[in-house]
Amino acid sequence: MKLRLLVIGRGSRELSEFEARFLERLKPFAACQVIELPEGRGKQVSQRKQEEAKQILKHAGSGFVLFDERGLLNGSKQWAGHLGSLAGDAQLDFVIGGADGVADEVRRAAGACWSLSRLTLPHQLVRAVVLEQLYRAFTIIQGHPYHRV
Repeated sequence: MKLRLLVIGRGSRELSEFEARFLERLKPFAACQVIELPEGRGKQVSQRKQEEAKQILKHAGSGFVLFDERGLLNGSKQWAGHLGSLAGDAQLDFVIGGADGVADEVRRAAGACWSLSRLTLPHQLVRAVVLEQLYRAFTIIQGHPYHRV
């Protein structure tokens, strides 16, 4: 399985070690890469969102999962169920928008829209949480004791 995390903007130096740890832990389960896309440079929010939308739609494969505060709240076991239902050679993209959110056309193009929380989270933190949850989902599928409830 191939997973890509498409993110607008750069990650946080403070979280880079955490991200690297989970990218390494994901290797036995799936090839996973983080692809940073440029932030929009427009003066207005709508301009920035449009610039970012072009980048997202250019790079994201069909059926991508968009993280958005208005999305469906899934638990770790639902993530595991979703990943477990995919074929072994599947590619799935996860998209994290920029600080201003995403344009409506990105939301419409998404195969699924998920929320991590009803809280508004910084997109750099969302990156770290998504990588950890992907790892957690694979450990649930494998029956590994990492996931304790």
